[in-house]
Amino acid sequence: MDTGILHTHHLLGVLLLVLVGVPVVFPDWSRRLGRLHMVLDSLLLLTGLYLLFRAPAAFSLTAVVKYLLVAAAIALAIIGSRRGIKKWNALAFLLLVYVYGLSLQRDFLLRSEEQRVASVASVPSVEAGLEIYRTLCQRCHGADGRAGYRKSPSLHPAQGDTNYWAAVIKNGKGVMPAHPYLSENQIQSLLRLLQSWQNSPTPPAHP
Repeated sequence: MDTGILHTHHLLGVLLLVLVGVPVVFPDWSRRLGRLHMVLDSLLLLTGLYLLFRAPAAFSLTAVVKYLLVAAAIALAIIGSRRGIKKWNALAFLLLVYVYGLSLQRDFLLRSEEQRVASVASVPSVEAGLEIYRTLCQRCHGADGRAGYRKSPSLHPAQGDTNYWAAVIKNGKGVMPAHPYLSENQIQSLLRLLQSWQNSPTPPAHP
């Protein structure tokens, strides 16, 4: 269900982006789209609230900023449409474009995951693994590896051997995305982190 709601939320975000962009090109359409705007806003809010209470990283800094920017964009779009202020609609559209990029990359500079982990130490270590984990894995597995978000399995203990874990990290499995850009040393760092958790009743918490 989490995956379905997440995909629905993303689709609603794209539709809202289009809806906000239309008045920028066709100002006369603003009032015609008013009711549709309200419906999309309501559905986006409901699915967002669901994810807010389910997603492990729902209250991270990037997530909170995203919520505030979406609220600001919707307010600008509504007021701009009612008053016929084209610039406000354009600003709302640009804000939503940025928010959409932020939701995909989870980085204020809109850097890809590959770029964000590129500087992680190449020498395998638990510390490097934890840094990579917080960047790539925490949003579904949680800070402690037990979140179970989007049906992610508990990592205490993780199922399978290190070869299996390495293959899943590299190639993905089910809804878990592949990470082909990770170097062998970076994968080894993640494996060392997972191995350290197997005999640890309390995994390291997020600072």
